[in-house]
Amino acid sequence: MSDSASDHALRRSRTISSFERRSVAIDAYDVPGRWPVLGHIVPMLRRPLEFLPGLARYGEDVVRLRFGTLPVYVLTHPGAVREMLVPGDRAYKRGRIFEKLEPALGKGIATVSGAEHHRQRKMLQPVFTRERIANYAAIMGAAARETVAGWCDGDQIAVDTVMNDLALTALTRSLFRFTASPETAEAIKDGMHQLTRGLLLRTILPTAWESVPTPGNIRFRRAMARMHRAIDDVILDYRKADQDRGDVLSALLAARDDDGQQLSDSEVHAQVMTLALTGIEAPGAALGWVMHEIGSNPDVARQVRAELDAVLGGRLPTYDDLERLTYLDRVIDEVLRMHTPLVFMRRTLIDVRIGNTTIPADSELVYSPYLLHHDARWFHDPYRFDPDRWLPENRRRIPKGAFIPFAAGAYQCIGKLFATVELKMVTAAICANWRLEPVAGAEVREIATALVRPNHLPMTVHRRNQAGASS
Repeated sequence: MSDSASDHALRRSRTISSFERRSVAIDAYDVPGRWPVLGHIVPMLRRPLEFLPGLARYGEDVVRLRFGTLPVYVLTHPGAVREMLVPGDRAYKRGRIFEKLEPALGKGIATVSGAEHHRQRKMLQPVFTRERIANYAAIMGAAARETVAGWCDGDQIAVDTVMNDLALTALTRSLFRFTASPETAEAIKDGMHQLTRGLLLRTILPTAWESVPTPGNIRFRRAMARMHRAIDDVILDYRKADQDRGDVLSALLAARDDDGQQLSDSEVHAQVMTLALTGIEAPGAALGWVMHEIGSNPDVARQVRAELDAVLGGRLPTYDDLERLTYLDRVIDEVLRMHTPLVFMRRTLIDVRIGNTTIPADSELVYSPYLLHHDARWFHDPYRFDPDRWLPENRRRIPKGAFIPFAAGAYQCIGKLFATVELKMVTAAICANWRLEPVAGAEVREIATALVRPNHLPMTVHRRNQAGASS
């Protein structure tokens, strides 16, 4: 409901250091500027990276948008986000964005809710044991070494493409170590490319649009069919071989629930699809941003190289080295803050109260890492790259719920450790021996899809001096 102009001005000026629950519940604040019939679809699609962070200026903890006629509640305060996430799946289930993923991914851990999510999450824990993560780290390091083996000093490379291909190699070898044929890898890469780039549009537009035979929809359906066939063929090969090859697919096939039941082929397929979604496009984009930010900030680059020289002493990194790379940790956290996923969604199972707002059952809720991570109330000068925000004394001042690159709560990304190990291992393996410098005059900007990716990342590579030098 609308307040008086003076009340609204007071709300907009309010900066809250901790989340406050007030005694009187009110309706959500309606964001102005919606179009007839379309609601906020146009500004959301036209400039999402400005539109979403701009919602914080209204001074509300919850605001309401319209995607066409569909009301969508956006949580703009870390306290509101935590109040939603702490009850987890007791009051909420997956939202619209995950429903849009289900036809492509199947009923895997990324799309199911409630008891079924708990069951699958428990079954998948053996995939991410320390021993297996260490094995995956070795695969990641090998993929990085193979990538740089083809570089020559002074080469100009498309870092966004190179890092995406590197993430694809690391993921497919971790998933199915011995049968990741080029055809299978290419089918997965193309499928995930189509899925992530069309997800924001599919989430916002009515479902009926997906059946329209547009060129984009036709490419999407063909890419999905090709990817599904490739993954089914690999699963069949593994079932026939009936042996543990030390990779993710072997762990999935060996998983059992409390009743001793194993995952069906369709469930294994869904988990492979989910891991491919989270293990290729997202780390590929993040690795590109890591290289860009290190190359664009000379002081950061010097500190990264000095730490690598001190810890590694000229040798290649191993999994056990990663915990000693504390400055690199901060660099990666800052990349994950600045260049973060755009939105996550939930749907209310019952009427809920978040802060001072009552939200009815069966409502769509959005919480945006990009919005929270670029809010100057929690991150001073939020568009400046500053790894020192993550020094322990500074990190303690950041409110809980303000930094959520992997979501949070009951549905937090189960592959969080896999992803962070990959970012550190690949960055360490490359930056220990190479300097990557931005190409002069190349404008690098963020593009919003399901992820926030660079429009392009041309960089020049230079071989470093012998180990021990910080050049």
